[in-house]
Amino acid sequence: MFLGDTARMLNRKTNRSPLAPRLTGWLFAIGAAIYRKRPVWMVSFATSEASLSEGLRAACASTAMLALGNLLHQPGFAWAAIGAFWTCLADAAGSNRARCASMMGFALLSTLCGGVTAFASGAGAGYAALAVLIFTTLGAFGRIWGAATSQVTILAATACVVMVDRPMHDLRQGVAFLGVYLVGCLFAVVLSLTVWRIHPFGASRSSLRAVYLRLADIAHDSARLLERHAPPRQWAAHAVQFRADARAALERARKILASVPAFRTGGRETYDVLLGLLTDGEALFAYLIAVSGSCEKVPGEAWRVRRATRLLGAIGDVLRSIGMAAGDIRDEPLAGLQARLRRLAKRLETALVEPVMLRSDLELVDFSPSREQAEGWSHAAVAWLARASSTLKANLSTQSVGLRHAARVGVTTTAGFLIIRALGLPFGYWATMATLLILQPSIAATWPRSIERVAGSIVGGVLAAAIGYAIHSPLGISLAVFPLVMATMALRPVSYSLFVLFLTPTFVLVADFATPGANEFAYAITRLGNNVLGCMLALLATFYLWPTREKHDYRAYLGAAVRANLAYLRAALELPRRSEAEMERLRRAAGLGSNNAEEAVNRLRLEKLEHSMVDTVTLTVLSLLRKMAGTAAQLRLSTNRRETHDQLDAWIAVVSEDIDAALGRTLRPARHALPSRDGLSSLEADAVGELAMMHRLLTQRMREARG
Repeated sequence: MFLGDTARMLNRKTNRSPLAPRLTGWLFAIGAAIYRKRPVWMVSFATSEASLSEGLRAACASTAMLALGNLLHQPGFAWAAIGAFWTCLADAAGSNRARCASMMGFALLSTLCGGVTAFASGAGAGYAALAVLIFTTLGAFGRIWGAATSQVTILAATACVVMVDRPMHDLRQGVAFLGVYLVGCLFAVVLSLTVWRIHPFGASRSSLRAVYLRLADIAHDSARLLERHAPPRQWAAHAVQFRADARAALERARKILASVPAFRTGGRETYDVLLGLLTDGEALFAYLIAVSGSCEKVPGEAWRVRRATRLLGAIGDVLRSIGMAAGDIRDEPLAGLQARLRRLAKRLETALVEPVMLRSDLELVDFSPSREQAEGWSHAAVAWLARASSTLKANLSTQSVGLRHAARVGVTTTAGFLIIRALGLPFGYWATMATLLILQPSIAATWPRSIERVAGSIVGGVLAAAIGYAIHSPLGISLAVFPLVMATMALRPVSYSLFVLFLTPTFVLVADFATPGANEFAYAITRLGNNVLGCMLALLATFYLWPTREKHDYRAYLGAAVRANLAYLRAALELPRRSEAEMERLRRAAGLGSNNAEEAVNRLRLEKLEHSMVDTVTLTVLSLLRKMAGTAAQLRLSTNRRETHDQLDAWIAVVSEDIDAALGRTLRPARHALPSRDGLSSLEADAVGELAMMHRLLTQRMREARG
């Protein structure tokens, strides 16, 4: 799908106020600035991932239950509000069938298991501890069946560790309590599948919106660096941060769009438009990589810098507008936006020393849309049970990471429960809930989650105390919960810190609704203390209870990334002897290889929250890989292309063999003199320098390893 084809399909007018795009732009710029300056423990801060629709849905479901409780003078409906909120969290997205299965599964599972835990708590601390051990272990073990199942099982386990703090002794009262809780869950299910239905292409639109916002961020950050005459190290940091995010966003969009069932795609204009936007996104990503590489070489003439900066900023604005249009394709003039984008790209060519062109004839490779036909509920259930059974058998081993993680979660959460009971701490379920939600299979994942939870709880506790002093009536609490729940759900994909920040006052106020006249400040302080205790238990278990660390030998990731980027650069030098489909395949493989290697390194960093576990040579190689990809993109899209000569071809072949040998731990000296710079173009000279440096770095690494 070409840019022009997509534009012609959606040539519509808009009535939207011009203030909205500017306001969105300001907010996105603020988010991007925070993203660049965020500490290492804040794993994510993607403002483009915020979901206002999910926030409104959860807020309506929870607040409706609180309003009903206020109307009936039944404080116990606070549990219905909690059930509604949790049910919205359990929504697995996707098709209506998958959403119904996840939410109904959680509603029934949490009611049953939570009820058993509450009655066990009423029978004694020993029975309660046994119930917590069983249900938290099973909840964590659900991870082996994928993210959707894990989301349901871990939330059901959360309901158990919360309800264990509400022991039940009378069967009639217990059933009434569980009935109120189940009503809240079922109300959220009905609301989600009727009034608040998700459009079949809603997830695809959202993912493409994120793609174009990430591309806009690349353009704006390139303009910022160009205007400030940034040194090479800042351009290298730009490449690592923003290209990795854009590549990841494109891969998510691919996966989501490919999973759309076949009966939804045939003859659907919307699907064709979204597929075109994805194809255009890949082409624009390649173009922006080439542009950022070329911007590093813009000479100091003030007019050239000003012109390139202004045009890059305008391109970023247009990309952001296209991203907003992808979320609601009926209301935005995509045709005009895409035509303006092509005009800006054409004008930018004259401002760059190494001009590159925006090509719209690239194809979407390695894209396999779903061809599965819709099945009945019975066939789908049988297929799911078969897959679940085989996965279970494969993980019933002491070597299974999933089984070890489940055992760690069960033992640690139960130990936390026993400590809370022994010390008699109020609202102890906040500590066990923190332990349950923080513990991850590896140290690298648990570290940042625990820090983010503590940071969010501190700020959230202050916010809860402030709201508590200002609002005292049940009706006021119900109204205050609405924006808090909305922010909690909407910001959950953005940052775990923000999620916890708004979750803290939400739970404090709901608890205040269930217990009128309580001290909100005491609630907030208690939650903070219990959260800290839960975080400490989780970290102790992560490091000392069957720890799972990132392997220090990450050379496999690094080697794969080097080979993929080397293949891409060689193919770009050999143009036009390579097909466009092959070039696209190599480009994507190079980007994914760099992302995988950088993620492996980042996991090592997060174990110690520093760089010391990664040697300087590895970090330099990763930075050089991004530079090689940029040079390859410039070679591919340059308007001054020419075929390489025999001497350069021969040198590239020899040095490529030497690099491959170094990756295989075979040390070879340089066997061929560098080609004469007089016979090379500027881009070819860059490629030669990068290949020579890569060989030198890998050779140095080999010598250090042997020394």
